Amino acid sequence: MKQKQAEISKGAGTPDDANAPGARALGDYEIHQAWEGFASIRQISSGEIMHSRTAPLEEARRIYVEQAHLAQRLRDQDAAGELVLWDVGLGAGANAMAAIACCEEVAATGIAAALCIISFENDLDSLRLAARHPEQFPYLAHEAPAALLEHGHWRSKSVPNLTWTLIPGDFVERMSDAQSAPDLVFYDMFSSRTSGRLWAFPTFRRLFEICGAKDVELFTYTCSTANRAALLAAGFFVARGRNAGPKIETTIALTPLAASHPKRAQRDFLSRDWLAKWDRSTAKFPPDVGASDRPQFEKSIREHKQFRNS
Repeated sequence: MKQKQAEISKGAGTPDDANAPGARALGDYEIHQAWEGFASIRQISSGEIMHSRTAPLEEARRIYVEQAHLAQRLRDQDAAGELVLWDVGLGAGANAMAAIACCEEVAATGIAAALCIISFENDLDSLRLAARHPEQFPYLAHEAPAALLEHGHWRSKSVPNLTWTLIPGDFVERMSDAQSAPDLVFYDMFSSRTSGRLWAFPTFRRLFEICGAKDVELFTYTCSTANRAALLAAGFFVARGRNAGPKIETTIALTPLAASHPKRAQRDFLSRDWLAKWDRSTAKFPPDVGASDRPQFEKSIREHKQFRNS
């Protein structure tokens, strides 16, 4: 169900025997060696590469953990509270492991950090493959990934309030099965070209129904006009995020309560300049929005509170 900036490469190599020692392919995934020197995972059927231009853990920290100010959120949370992170598109586990490392670092300072990570994934072969090669994916040299793969759940021994749970299957069908609505969402799966349903307007609308009443921020690598339009029409506020490799910027989506929070309000929100760009775009509407639904879809964006005073 993964993930970040998609890089399409032509021709898939011949997969190794999945059971052979040191096999570099498993199911629909193979190890990709970037010319920069790091390893990542490539989906054979689509050619899309996870973390195609930046080392997995580096990108996970920069685009997700740091932008979410996760360390500060863990320090500031109420003593009885728990921060819930939805890791949508587990893939090879970089985002979840970056969050775990952040929580462990905060807890090492004596703060009782409480973090509940809930990962959604429909194909665990990418994580299984990466976990078999810890020399190339060193961030997985931790007890958590093995426990998650074997039991579907992990609880830290050193940080009692740090947990990681897997919800397998299609995110669209399983998001309601999570016991807790998120405070943060790392939305990181393959592109709309490969995983169109996961970027569809109804999916974002359902996600907004689940978390729209809370102070929630969603972080994703995309800067697609159609994806941003779908998020806006679903009810989210949308801001520009940091660059990711060759992408000039990424995307941050916020619920209304998050957008009005003093700390979140400093985000670089899209303005009427973006509306003008949207008007000129050839991808003005997501593919799943039919002609009959477009007038209401467009109205919901033009009348969005985000643009009223911009």
